[in-house]
Amino acid sequence: MEDVVLVGYDGSPASSRALDWAIDEARLRGWPLRLVTAFSPAQNIADPMVEGKYVELETRRGESMLQEALERAKNHGVTVESRVVAGNPGGVLVDLSKSAALAVVGKRGRGGFAGRLMGSVSAGLAAHSKCPTVVIPEVTAPGRNAGGTEAGRSEVPARRTDTAPVPWLVSAPDGMSAEGVHPDDESQSWSYAGQIVMAMDALGSKNPALWAAAEAAQFHAKALTLVSTRAPYYRDSVWLDHAEGASRFRQEVAHDLDTILADVRSRYPEVKASWQFYIAKPAEILVQATQTADLLVLGTRGHGGFPGLLLGSVSQAVLQHGASPMMVVPRSRQQS
Repeated sequence: MEDVVLVGYDGSPASSRALDWAIDEARLRGWPLRLVTAFSPAQNIADPMVEGKYVELETRRGESMLQEALERAKNHGVTVESRVVAGNPGGVLVDLSKSAALAVVGKRGRGGFAGRLMGSVSAGLAAHSKCPTVVIPEVTAPGRNAGGTEAGRSEVPARRTDTAPVPWLVSAPDGMSAEGVHPDDESQSWSYAGQIVMAMDALGSKNPALWAAAEAAQFHAKALTLVSTRAPYYRDSVWLDHAEGASRFRQEVAHDLDTILADVRSRYPEVKASWQFYIAKPAEILVQATQTADLLVLGTRGHGGFPGLLLGSVSQAVLQHGASPMMVVPRSRQQS
């Protein structure tokens, strides 16, 4: 693996936004940029000369398209190289992700169905990439402009989800706090402006996605919020209604998350880290977080679900509907 940022580029507005984000990231980390575009191989062409002409023409087209992208990266002082590859774009990027430290792709590029929220290339790369992959949505996060720099951000008012009960939010902004805060309390902000949000799961400190999030927070000098959720088993949960049971559950949650938080603060003392725990549907909370977060980090698949699925249902939902850049850490890096 090389310390290089891999970018899939096809000239579409989505890939242009991905390029701008990648340039900003490469400049921040001091890594070179690797621009890649791909074209489908010639099919049903029996004449080798015709096939050769096709490859030559498509290669020239790809090089011409990449020229503006190359100049844009160089103008920002980033070392950059480009490749035009014959092959399925998704497969090409997955293969090249084996030698990259980070991959960046637009949520939906050229081609595909207009009604799709996520393109086949971004979906395939997020599911199969061998390195962390950042998917850039069609609308940039509220706190970043197209070039990845800070922009004006309007506050998103606090609101609770409508489709699932949220009896309380356990919040520990300073750690070691097991007090519950009701999410309907107007003083409780649900804004993650200027923050990197990590979607926690049962792996806790063993989840490499956690450390990818902490590393990103350190590079960007941003606060890190660990967001953990649990879907209610049923609407009138006894352990929530019973004061003693609810209090004990809050304490257990706080203890577990404080332990993880202590690990993060030990390894990344310069990062301002905190956690929040919600009783709600995980995908709804995380999608809501992307409305204000600068970056959401999640694993390809958490505990539960079907072993054969590379992207879990929560990850799929967040990638489909998320509004901020989303970093997906491959499952292979989640195993310890």
